[in-house]
Amino acid sequence: MNVRERSKRLAAWEADRAIVTSQPTPEEAAEAARQYAATLDEPEELDPRAVAYWATATLHQISSDYDAMLKGAPAPWA
Repeated sequence: MNVRERSKRLAAWEADRAIVTSQPTPEEAAEAARQYAATLDEPEELDPRAVAYWATATLHQISSDYDAMLKGAPAPWA
């Protein structure tokens, strides 16, 4: 099948698709906004050990520590 045939088939398929657009009602939008706002937390207090780590660690050290954390190691400041 060449490119022209594929383009024709794709155009025919797209023309046959039912396009569904969904506009939420004002009540649904307000509820979604309320649910989103409920997921936002106040920022936590920063751990002074973590602040010190980020201020002093080299890029090489950070990448090594990150690799270790991906393998299950605890954070270096924990």
